[in-house]
This record gives sequence, structure tokens and C-alpha cells, in this order.
Amino acid sequence: MLAPEQIAHFKTFGFLVLRQAFSPEEMEKMISRYKYMSERENGRIIDSGDGKNVTKVVDYFIEKDPELTKLVEDDRIYETIEQLLGQEFIWTGSEGVCGRSQTSWHADRQGHNELSYMTIKVHLYLDPTTKETCSLRVIPGSHRAPFHEMLKPLYYGENKVRVKPYGVDEPSIPAYPFESNPGDVIFFNQCLLHSVFGNLENERRYIALKFGAGIKNDEDIATLLRYKSDGRIFRPHQAFIKSDSARIRGMVESLVEFGAKI
Repeated sequence: MLAPEQIAHFKTFGFLVLRQAFSPEEMEKMISRYKYMSERENGRIIDSGDGKNVTKVVDYFIEKDPELTKLVEDDRIYETIEQLLGQEFIWTGSEGVCGRSQTSWHADRQGHNELSYMTIKVHLYLDPTTKETCSLRVIPGSHRAPFHEMLKPLYYGENKVRVKPYGVDEPSIPAYPFESNPGDVIFFNQCLLHSVFGNLENERRYIALKFGAGIKNDEDIATLLRYKSDGRIFRPHQAFIKSDSARIRGMVESLVEFGAKI
């Protein structure tokens, strides 16, 4: 269970880290399943074209593996998300990511219209990361108005061309680097500006779990559809719909109900 101070930290700065939440033995098993899934699934390739910035992303990563699926109902994940999003939170998907890539400043949900509906992304890194070796960087508090809007020149330059609105290059923007080791769990608001810069020699592997607050109105539905315009978010994986776990079924039942009406 989170302490009040941890919840306040998340609300104020937009992120929270649980250090060594998973033991080395648990991480060994997680990495083994990750390797199996990565080798089995083709995924999609994000290639910058320079031969260095190449990342493989496998969607529905944990949904396809019964062992990894257990992560979302684990108290360390489930109860933390419940405290941050409320009891009616929903599941919005997972990814398995592997690659050597740098990422410019952005938010997964960016713009004023996104700030009223909270979604959270959870990263479990399978390799040590430092500021110099492509750890995730965030700008604390950038998930809140008016700071989020003030940073618009950074994450969305004129004509989508990257610029230097503050007179420095992107890696020099003041930020908090998540220097982490396997076993740490990172929770962050998806409106939080984040980036990745550093040495590209080593691969960066992680599992991403995504959650949203309970759907209250049409505006919440519209927000979800803006990033999944094909409505796929309201058609969760069958493994979750038919799960024996009440926790997992509870994350997707409302999605199925809303999906039938869309």
C-alpha cells in the first residue's frame, strides 16, 4: 500500500518509483518469459533510418503469456494503480519493447484536452539504465496545467519540426532521469513529458503496462478513441475477457460494455 506521501508525490510530480519491488529471482523468471515472447512474436519495428535507432515493439505482450499476465493482478501493481486511479480503473494494453533508440520530448497523451482524464503507464526495465545509457527522463509536474501547455513548443514544434525553444538542445532540458535496476517499477502519468537520450550501444528492454481511470462520460471515451481511433481499446484481448481472475476481468468488463455501444 502506498503512503499518503507517495500519493502526494505522484499527484504533484506525475511519477512514482517503487525501488526493488520485485526480487532478483522474480526478475529472472520475468526476463525468461520476456525472451520467449520476444523471440516468438514479430511485433512492429520503429526505425529512424540511420541504422542505429531501431526498436521492436510487441503489442498485447503480457496478454499472450499466462505467466506475464499475473503481473497486472499482483498487489505491487494492482493495488498501486487502484490507489492512484480509483477502484473502477480500466486496462488499456501492454507492450514488450526492445531496442537501441533515442526519443525526443513528448507525452503519450499531450495537449490540454488530455489533462482531465488520467492514464498511467508502468515500466518494468529488464536491464540497468542510467542517464548516460538511455534511461527514461521526465519533466516533473509537466502533466499539470498550465505547465503542460507552457511546454508545448518543446513537444510540438512549428510544423512538427523539432526546435530549441529554450536555447538548448533536447538532452540539456532540465529533467529527472530514472536511473534504475531490474526490480524497480516506474509509474507515470501519460501526460507527463518524457524522453530518452544517451549511449545507444546497449539494448533497452522493458515491459509496459497501461491503465486508465474509470470511464465516466463521453469525453473520457473520446479521449481514449483519440489514441485508438479504430476502437481497438474497447475490444480487449480474449485472455482478459475470459480470465479466471476477478481482478483482470474487472479491468475490461466496462470496456466491453462501452464497446458494444460504439
